[in-house]
Amino acid sequence: METYKDFLERISYQQPELLIGKGDFKPDKRVYEKVDPDNSFKPFFGDTVVFDLDNSTKEMISKRIKKLYDTVPECFSEQINTDTIHMTLHDLSASDKLEKVSAEVFKNEVELLRLVKVKPQQPKTIKMKSNYIINMVNTSLVLALAPENETEWIKLQALYDLVNEVKVCPYPFLTPHITLAYFNYNGFDQKCADKLRALVFELNKKSLSVTLDTNKLCYQKFTSMNEYFSVFGIV
Repeated sequence: METYKDFLERISYQQPELLIGKGDFKPDKRVYEKVDPDNSFKPFFGDTVVFDLDNSTKEMISKRIKKLYDTVPECFSEQINTDTIHMTLHDLSASDKLEKVSAEVFKNEVELLRLVKVKPQQPKTIKMKSNYIINMVNTSLVLALAPENETEWIKLQALYDLVNEVKVCPYPFLTPHITLAYFNYNGFDQKCADKLRALVFELNKKSLSVTLDTNKLCYQKFTSMNEYFSVFGIV
């Protein structure tokens, strides 16, 4: 298991300055799986385990999203609905083709149901703090989070490891974050990139506190990046 110290060292790349390079910006091709050329969300299927957030936290996040879209809308695709805002604990399956992922999703659901019965979890809260708004692999702008201390990290990592028994994540470590916006399918020019960089730098001057509640930890399925459906709670 990754230690809290290792985690802090790993996320040391996260800075108040937005790292999107110089000049015109082009998104990673993974954006094209989720977004159409007109920047609307396209069908995208799969399942995940997420922390739903309380209304006050969603409102805080929503205000930042609104600021982004009010200032530099040309940098982004379709806006994320407030009620879908969440913090992902563990990705499971995803594909732009339902037939490619439906059997795996069914298997994940059955295995996770079995696991939460065999290893029931006690309700708890996990105190998090915002780190910075960052560029997530040229696909999206996200608010990176970090546990307030080692005790909170251990609680979060234990839940991640639990879900990892169902399916090992394709990337080895948990990087807690809340997605704010997906980048424009067509990218954007240097002028827009400079405006976005300046705005993110200003937003990063103010930190947020976020409390995760395992009573809101749930298994969800999705049909696009704006359509998530809770199936059952993990606790």
